[in-house]
Amino acid sequence: MILGLFLLALVAWPGVGWGQVAEAPARLEPVVVTPGRIEQRAGEAPASVTVITADDIRHSANVALDDLLRQVPSFSLFRRSSSLVGHPTTQGVSLRGIGPSGASRALVLVDGVPINDPFGGWVPWSRVPLLGIEQIEVVRGGGSALWGNGALGGVINIITRRPTERSGALEASYGSYDTQNFDLFAREVLGPFRLSLEGNYFDTAGYKIVRPSQRGSIDVPADSRHSVFNGRLEFAPTRDLTLFVAGTFFDEDRHNGTRLQINDTQSGSMATGATLSTSDGSEWKAPVFSQIQSFRSTFSTQAADRNSETLALDQRAPSSTVGGSFSWSRRFGDHLLLSGVDLRWVEGETNEGVFANNAFVRNRVAGGEQFFSGLYLQDVVKLGRQWEIVGSLRGDYWRSYDGFRRDTPPPAGVPARQTFSAVDYVIPSPRLAVLFHATPSTDFEGSVYQGFRVPTLNELYRVFRVRNDVTVANEHMRPERLTGGELTARQRWAPFDVRVTGFWNEVSDQILNVTQSRLLPDCPAGTTCRQRQNVELTRIRGFETEVEVRPLPGWRVLAGHIYSDARVVEAIRQPALEGKRLAQVPAHIVTLGVRYDNPTWVNVAANVRLVGRQFEDDLNTLPLNAYTLVDLQLSRPIAKWGEVFLAFENLLNETYAIARTSDGIVSIGGPRLVRGGFRVTY
Repeated sequence: MILGLFLLALVAWPGVGWGQVAEAPARLEPVVVTPGRIEQRAGEAPASVTVITADDIRHSANVALDDLLRQVPSFSLFRRSSSLVGHPTTQGVSLRGIGPSGASRALVLVDGVPINDPFGGWVPWSRVPLLGIEQIEVVRGGGSALWGNGALGGVINIITRRPTERSGALEASYGSYDTQNFDLFAREVLGPFRLSLEGNYFDTAGYKIVRPSQRGSIDVPADSRHSVFNGRLEFAPTRDLTLFVAGTFFDEDRHNGTRLQINDTQSGSMATGATLSTSDGSEWKAPVFSQIQSFRSTFSTQAADRNSETLALDQRAPSSTVGGSFSWSRRFGDHLLLSGVDLRWVEGETNEGVFANNAFVRNRVAGGEQFFSGLYLQDVVKLGRQWEIVGSLRGDYWRSYDGFRRDTPPPAGVPARQTFSAVDYVIPSPRLAVLFHATPSTDFEGSVYQGFRVPTLNELYRVFRVRNDVTVANEHMRPERLTGGELTARQRWAPFDVRVTGFWNEVSDQILNVTQSRLLPDCPAGTTCRQRQNVELTRIRGFETEVEVRPLPGWRVLAGHIYSDARVVEAIRQPALEGKRLAQVPAHIVTLGVRYDNPTWVNVAANVRLVGRQFEDDLNTLPLNAYTLVDLQLSRPIAKWGEVFLAFENLLNETYAIARTSDGIVSIGGPRLVRGGFRVTY
């Protein structure tokens, strides 16, 4: 019925001519902020950066932010499923295959403020509705020299629409599996005051996530519901001064595929700050942010025939964070100097009820606090028209303290009360980058860098379980340290724009989920036991290619490929891991996007993603086969103020594995989703 209504609107709307091809707009390099924490043209930034614009988002078939980002080949999550049905703790992001896990190896920002979960490092993708996004900057390569902890493999900065004029937009859609999405965005300007508001509601009945041949009576659809409210108020009394306050409320509830497995999240965040330009050419920025969050998740033990299950864990993880930064920048001749300081404090704990045979066994509480501070300096030097050199140096101080664990009553071999010693680290993060404009159409870039990521409170203290696979915490872990570099060549020939980058990264003390040869105290009998551990050295090397072609007015083709050889090089305590591929990292990912814009007829956008074979586990015994997904969106303007659209995700209805347990249970990704709706703007 949805398809019929769309086709009717397509052919019958009055006053619209057929066969008229719109002229392609002039192509301009987008302005980016993230690579250097300063505004510059993307082509002038000595970094590997991909920009997804608001227009790209509007033409996408995807309703979830993480699904949209998968059009960037180097982007991946711990699991291959959409965040709309995946467990929140599986939504850690990785760039270029630097060890995906629940904890991200890339920093995700909204308007420069980090949104990685303060307790676990994963990303609440549903917290960011698509309608209010102006552009997304995906920067690969070590970003710790400017952004500090978490920017091990890069930075993703989501820039929202600024309240510059009175305007608004509404998007509503309905589709398969009773999937509903409503997004309302509005902006108002009254003299020096500027206001933007956005509300989003999403609900889906979901689908069963276990392979059909293995399902039992306990398997139910993985449904999901969330609501988001974002608000931002700016006060600009002069052209040189802007003050702002912004806030977000997020509420989410899910079933995770069986009757006893649920999770829910409630969080509130706030940010405030100021930007000031002074007469000497300096720019000063001072944002402050905070977040309070409540997270709950349950896990079950499931019978082999999947016709019965018993509650295993009921976890609640409250957390809070406060942070801020202060930066200054100024140009001196051919030099652009930037310096600043970042501060952040995190507190969190996991409060767990442990069950066996449907009976409460014990209570486990563990947690602690972390403090981060960093000081950085960057100099951007232009040498004539051809050369640009960027030198950055940052020093960070990290302290983890007040760590504890209490078990009531304690299991065998575990003390009733434990207090963990405080840990301090001072970590330097340098970066040197060079951009050479060889000709007006040929560029070469090169950079070397170091980065770091400290273990999250979740990794240090929280146990998690996936069916009969248990992964236990480890309070003794050290920070991960990355040393790497990359070389890029970019060439433009008429309608072609080609970019090829080779990269080499080595990570010392990388945190992996390591399979244990014996059961640890937190692993019940009959389970496969893993523990988070540092391994001495991993190596991730490869190349990525991006090609953009605009062959005719209205046409745009984007193709991308990444090859990533990600392996454990040295693991003294676990020599069986040496030479193994990092879990959840495919060797190849290929993307292809084709777009045809003809507002007088129909706009078509198709995206294809091919993901290669990868492994579920550290020992490479649980393979996940390759798959191909095709997404398609058709849209048609019906007036200057609106359009209708029809979107297909997984158009070919491919069944593909996203996870596999040691006892052979395979979880599958989303089937075909058809969604139709409309957008209204003013």
